[in-house]
Amino acid sequence: MLVRFKERQLPARGLAVFFGLCLCLLGFWGMVEIHRTLLLKIVSYPDLLEWGLGGRGGEWEEHSLLGGALICLTGVDARYLPGILEAGLPAAAFGGATTTTFAGGRTWEMVEQSLSQQVVAENEPAGCEVAIYHTHNAETYIPLNGRSKVDGKNGGVSLVGEEMVKVLGEAGIRAVHDLTVHDYPDFPTSYIKSEVTARKLVQENPELKVLIDLHRDAGLPKKETARVGGEDVARILLVVGTGERLANPHWRENYAFAQSIAHRLEERYPGVLKAVRLKAGRYNQHISPHAVLVEVGSDKNTLAEGLGAARCLAHVLVELLEESKTGGES
Repeated sequence: MLVRFKERQLPARGLAVFFGLCLCLLGFWGMVEIHRTLLLKIVSYPDLLEWGLGGRGGEWEEHSLLGGALICLTGVDARYLPGILEAGLPAAAFGGATTTTFAGGRTWEMVEQSLSQQVVAENEPAGCEVAIYHTHNAETYIPLNGRSKVDGKNGGVSLVGEEMVKVLGEAGIRAVHDLTVHDYPDFPTSYIKSEVTARKLVQENPELKVLIDLHRDAGLPKKETARVGGEDVARILLVVGTGERLANPHWRENYAFAQSIAHRLEERYPGVLKAVRLKAGRYNQHISPHAVLVEVGSDKNTLAEGLGAARCLAHVLVELLEESKTGGES
């Protein structure tokens, strides 16, 4: 009888342990949800979105403990907007204004929708003066979990290009923004594929005055910014290929063109220009005498800082293009 009693007790004891563990897990989850609710009441949804859009980059860096607590207790990385949206935050969260503003009064949803199509309108009339494309479409800002690219998609650098096109358009400058993906799935052939796009843009726009391959830098120890109108904006690096590896008959013209942009940037927005850098490649610049590779900030910068730099560059291009039409100087 004693043996039978012990055998009957073992399953009961196992069940007790199992249910005890379940209760502990439920209790822990309840505590997490309570802390999640309290934390999200302390830190408003607009604040979360603002961090995610890069509007409070400095504050986020200064409050890394808060960032860690948010990720741990809510599962949300406030530096990464898609993660915030996927967390299922209520629609009311989008009612608050953020510091990231797009030209033309567009909302984030409008921009995201336009980029999600990843195509150029086939009925786009010829005659654009500025063409922007991306050899490395996946480049983005403020990496998530160490990733500074969104493979197979248009990253934050595409939003910077979109912003430039909007600012140019508001000033009456026709511009086209090609979102053809070149860096996926075969990254090493990115420039071979983007050359096809660059040639197409030149051929379809006989009045083209500016051909920009828009990138953002990487590998910097920290982000670099300049102060413009009371806001931090990313710094801009202009790259010109000398054609030492592959022939570039236009490199001197491209260099002179880059210098004209650089001088005007420094004049209008001191500190935004980082440098005009000569490199041995040609970066598709043999296609046009007015081609330049532009690095807007780095993966250490926020999207808001990149957009601010985009507006500075676009305004400078407007001035230079208007002057080229009139033959005058500012």
